[in-house]
Amino acid sequence: MIEEKREKWLVSYPDDGNSVCFEMEDMSFWYQHRNGCLVEAMKANGFPKDFLDIGGGNGITALAMQNAGYNVTLVEPYATGIENARKRGIRSTVQNTLEEYVAKVNGTAPAAGFFDVMEHISDDKSFLENINRLLTPDGRIMLTVPAFQSLWSENDVQLGHFRRYTLEQLSALLAEAGFKVTYATYFFSLVWAPMWFARVLPEKFGIKKDNTPEKKRNEHMAGRPATARLLRRLLGWEVNAIRSRKRIPFGTSCLIVAQKTRGL
Repeated sequence: MIEEKREKWLVSYPDDGNSVCFEMEDMSFWYQHRNGCLVEAMKANGFPKDFLDIGGGNGITALAMQNAGYNVTLVEPYATGIENARKRGIRSTVQNTLEEYVAKVNGTAPAAGFFDVMEHISDDKSFLENINRLLTPDGRIMLTVPAFQSLWSENDVQLGHFRRYTLEQLSALLAEAGFKVTYATYFFSLVWAPMWFARVLPEKFGIKKDNTPEKKRNEHMAGRPATARLLRRLLGWEVNAIRSRKRIPFGTSCLIVAQKTRGL
């Protein structure tokens, strides 16, 4: 049942995605910075302690939130992700698709997050409607997705993305699904130009690169701790901006906080 329903949720995700990521997440400046931003966003926006991490993969984000004092339950359809999350020490894990989990906890979750998940979903509106059904009447959500279609490249294709977003597109989509945005920002601002030059520009000349595990490790600076620390320091102002609920005007990722305004 999980395998069948999984295809309707994570309809486009590399088969080895969790395994490859697990090897580098703890050393990745990207995951470390994203987690720092997310924890500060939770604190600044008054999220309740009980929180669902939907499609949380290997638990790298759930661990950061758990360490910050939140009671996180990771909901993940892939057995590899659940196994890796448990190795990391995630105390509460559920192997399930979103559709099946909604049927179990319908309307009782106070808060949920899904981080770089929705871009893998063909029907993102239906996905958000299921998230709506998961939540209490005043439930809260937080999400991240890749930003700006102008950054679209073969890398997105190989990662199984359907699209990249703007904050305006997300706000409109969330409104259709019964949510009101209460905070929105871009982040990874300093990565925008390097990403365009490394991924988009070569393709304009017909050059495409396979998104190999080694390429992923290099881009995340896994195994290069000094460079990873430098990048995190350079991006540190974004953590402070998010802590103060300020909007960063551009970046390679979107971060949205929203509240349920009506049931579906």
